Formats: sequence, structure tokens, C-alpha cells
Amino acid sequence: MPALQNQFGDVGSLEFGWGDKGFYQAEEITLGLTVRAMLWPTESVMHVVAVPQSPREYFPDSEVVTFCLTDSALSSLIQFIASSFKRNDIGDVMPLQSGIYGDSQFYQGEGDYYLMNTCNKWTAKGLRSAGMNISLSFKLTADSVMDHLKKEMSPLLLAAGRMACR
Repeated sequence: MPALQNQFGDVGSLEFGWGDKGFYQAEEITLGLTVRAMLWPTESVMHVVAVPQSPREYFPDSEVVTFCLTDSALSSLIQFIASSFKRNDIGDVMPLQSGIYGDSQFYQGEGDYYLMNTCNKWTAKGLRSAGMNISLSFKLTADSVMDHLKKEMSPLLLAAGRMACR
């Protein structure tokens, strides 16, 4: 995606998030924003963050799960992420406001956000696009996605030993 290359340059990694436009970009989270995001289909945004060092170092207080993807699985995941950005008439992504931390940016997202189509379900859809056997049902929390990843990936990582993964 040339727009992301132009915005972020050659950083080590990018972090992608998808969520409710009003809630995700809000300076202050209110009950009204929360209820609206959960109960009514609302516009979505993509949040992209430049991660200039290893994710474990950049997010020291977060749980990070490493897994390996084939080239075709990685291509499928990249296509899924790219299709999550809304495009204008000439095919360009549509930047909105600066992001919420680090070198980050919001972009207009594709699809509506609501209780049964949350950021965690978006993440599960992305993992499924990469060939992972993850159910999309009841992926309402980050823990439900992470629990699946840890369960599915543990045997593979043990078998791979110290194999380099990206």
C-alpha cells in the first residue's frame, strides 16, 4: 500500500487495528459512545502504528504471540488488511486524524462496527484469512482470540523449535 509506505517509511513493523470510528478516535470515552458503538452499526476506522523495534520491546506490557505463516498465508492476511481500508474514487486510502500513540494515523475503514462485528472478530477474520482454523463465533474479547492463538500455536512453535518467524 503506497500510502502507508509514504506515511511510515521503512519501519520494522506496522500494527493494524480496526474499530468504531467515534469510539476509537475519541479523546474521552463516554457511556454514550460505548453504547452507540455496541448497539448500532457505525462507521469504522483503521488505526496504523509504526513499530520501529520488535513488538515485544515496543509493547512491553502486552502479551505478544509469535506464529509462522507461509508466503501465501501472509499474502492472504495482507490482502485482508488492505481490504479493510475504505478507498476513494481513485483507489487511495482516506487518512483521517493522527493516531492515538506513537507514529500513528487513522484511516477511514471498510465495514460497520457493532456488537457482533467488533475489532476482535475483525482480528479473527484476519487470522482465518491466513489459514488459521479459528471460529468467528463468540470472538467478542481479545482474550478469546489470544486463547485460541496460544492453544493452536503452542504445538506448532514447539515443533518449529527456534525457527525464525515473522
